[in-house]
Amino acid sequence: MADPPDKTNSYNSFIPDSTGAMVLDDEMSQQVTLNVSMQQCLAQANSEGRLISGFKNVFTFLENNSSELILFCILPENLWNDSRRKAAFRLVASFCDERRVRMIKVDDDQLVRKIIERTSSSQLSAGKADLSFECVLVLRRWPDQPCCDAELLRHHARFPGHDFDNLPLVRLLESS
Repeated sequence: MADPPDKTNSYNSFIPDSTGAMVLDDEMSQQVTLNVSMQQCLAQANSEGRLISGFKNVFTFLENNSSELILFCILPENLWNDSRRKAAFRLVASFCDERRVRMIKVDDDQLVRKIIERTSSSQLSAGKADLSFECVLVLRRWPDQPCCDAELLRHHARFPGHDFDNLPLVRLLESS
């Protein structure tokens, strides 16, 4: 009997379908869809001025505004155990949990930065060079605007918990 497909490198997880053609497995397909949705969501929210980044800015917004204005809080897993940021990270996660703000756990804050900077004008990017992307709030859109965030909402509905440790990881891929 053949060994099951190796899923250690999830970015190349192809398996044969019933006809023998090599296709992406379901888990990989979902990750690719989520990755594309996350990149589109961040790019669109950035171009529309609907992003708030950095612990201080995010915390201030959470403290002073209704959670109904917030679509998601994006928190990078790579910073969860960073001793310099742990207290602030846990405070933001706790505020999100308390206010029932959807949290999305991504793998890397630098990829979030790259996605956002790629969609910023050169002037705006220069001004954001010192901004932190250790957490990012994505604010809601006006009701009459089309929304690219639907896949992320479906993802969150499948995993509705507000405990950061138990949230599934969305792996970001760099795109050109």
